[in-house]
Amino acid sequence: MTPRAIAAVMVVAIISVSSAVVLEQYYASSPIPCQPIKSGATLTTQLSRNAFGGVTEYALPAPDRWPNAIVNASDGSIWITEQEIPGVAHFFPGNGTLVEYSWPGYPSATPPDCSPTINVSGMAIWNGRVWAADEFDNRTVGLDPANGSVVSVDSTARAPFPYWLAVGPDGDLWFTSDNFSGQPSVLGRILPNDTLEVVNLVGLGNDQPLQLDFVNSTFALLATINQAVNSTDGACICTGHIYSFDPAGVGTQVVPSLVGPGYTLILPTSVSYSNGSVWVTQHGASSVVRYDFSTQTWTKYPTSTVPWIDITLPYVIQEEGGNVWFNEHYANKIALVNPQRQTLTEFSEANPPITDPTKIQNDLSIAPAPGGLWFTSETGNYIGFVNASYNPGFTISVIGNDTAEVAPGGSASLALEVSGTWANPMNVTFSDSENFQSIPQAITLTPSVAVIPLGASFSLGVQVSVGRTLPAGNYTLVVTVTSGDVQQSAYVFLVVT
Repeated sequence: MTPRAIAAVMVVAIISVSSAVVLEQYYASSPIPCQPIKSGATLTTQLSRNAFGGVTEYALPAPDRWPNAIVNASDGSIWITEQEIPGVAHFFPGNGTLVEYSWPGYPSATPPDCSPTINVSGMAIWNGRVWAADEFDNRTVGLDPANGSVVSVDSTARAPFPYWLAVGPDGDLWFTSDNFSGQPSVLGRILPNDTLEVVNLVGLGNDQPLQLDFVNSTFALLATINQAVNSTDGACICTGHIYSFDPAGVGTQVVPSLVGPGYTLILPTSVSYSNGSVWVTQHGASSVVRYDFSTQTWTKYPTSTVPWIDITLPYVIQEEGGNVWFNEHYANKIALVNPQRQTLTEFSEANPPITDPTKIQNDLSIAPAPGGLWFTSETGNYIGFVNASYNPGFTISVIGNDTAEVAPGGSASLALEVSGTWANPMNVTFSDSENFQSIPQAITLTPSVAVIPLGASFSLGVQVSVGRTLPAGNYTLVVTVTSGDVQQSAYVFLVVT
C-alpha cells in the first residue's frame, strides 16, 4: 500500500485500529464514454444549479470531470482541478460560467472506464499562475489563465508524490512530499523562477508529511501520517502526528517540534489553526480533535454516526472566521463546528440524503470562503457551496453547564433545549468519544423521547449512565437532532472520575 493512495480512485487504504479492519473505497462512476477536451484547448459552459438545505450545487459538464482540488481566488471566483480532462477550471459563481483549461501534452482519460490520468489534492494561486500538484506524474503544474501557457516542476527524484500546496510567507510555493513509509521525509519549495528546492524534515521517523498550514511568518503546522506496516500482523499502523516549525530562514533542513506529545492520532490528514488551538481530522475515525496551546490538552469532537458504515472519515479541515469546517467522506456530509457554542452542524451533500455506501459522492476537497464553504464532488460531478448563515429553523443547546462529572457505574441527567420550529418529527441520536467509531458502548444515553414531535421549542432530557469498566478520563458526548438535510448537535463534556 502506498502513502499516496489516500487520494486514489478505487481502494485507498486498509486500516487496522483496535483490531477492527476498515476498508476505505472510492466509488467510481459507471463506465460511460469519455468526453475529454483537446490538449491545450479551453471550453466555456454555463452551469445549472440545484439548491437544498443550505447547499447549492453546480453541475459540471457530463459525463464526469472528476473534480478534486479547489481554491478561492481574490475576486470571489473558484478554481478547481478536473482530473479527467486533465486540467483546471475557473468558475464564476455570479453568472454560473465555467471556463475549462486542458493542460497541453497530458494524456486524456480513455475508455472503457475513463479513469483520470492525474491525481490532484493540492492547489494554489501563486506567481501569476494557477498551480496543481499531480501525484501520479510527480510534478506540479502552473497554468497562466491569460494565455493558457503551462509550466511544470518535476520533483520525481527529490520530492516525489507532491500532495498539498501552500504559499509560504517567504513568497515561495511549498508542497508536501507524500512519500513511501521509510523513505526520507521532505518538503518541496518552488522558487519564483520555477526551480525546485528541497527541505529535509529531521526526526519524523516513519511519518510522511501530508498537509501544511502557514499560520504566520514564524509559525507553520504540519500534519504527518505513518502508514508503515505492523511487523506482527501486516496491518497498517495508520497513526500520525502534528508538528510545528518556524518557516523564517529555513535552509536545507528543519527539525519540527511535536505538538501535544503523548496523544494518539488516527491518520491525521489535515490540520488548521484557530484562536490558539490546532484542529485536526482523524481520517481513520469518526471525529476531529482540538489541541489547546494554553491548557496543553487534547479534546475529541465526534461526528454523528451513519448506519451504513462505522466510521465517517473526516478528511480536510479548515478554519474560517472562528468556525471550523471539515468534510466527512463516508457520511457524505459537510460539517461545521462552532467552538464558542460547542455545536456541530452537518449538511447533507445529496438531496435526499444517501442511505447506503454506493451513493457516496466522494466529496474530498474544501475551500472556506466569506460566508461559507466551497467543495468538489469527484463522482457527484459538481461544485458545491454551503451557506454558513443558513437557518434550518431549529437549534439545539445545553441548558446550564455543558460539563458533567460521573463515577464509573454512576449516572447523570442532562437538560437540552431544541429551539425554533420544524415541520416534521425529528429523530434524536447519540455518539461519543469512547472509541474511534464514536459509537456509544460503555456509556449509555437515554433520551426522554426518541422522536421530537413536530412543532416549536422542546425541552429534551437525556440520562447518561456510565459502565463500571469505563476508564477514568474526559469524554465528549454528542446529542443530535435532524430534519433530514441538516443535522444539529450539541457537545457535552463528561468527566469520569
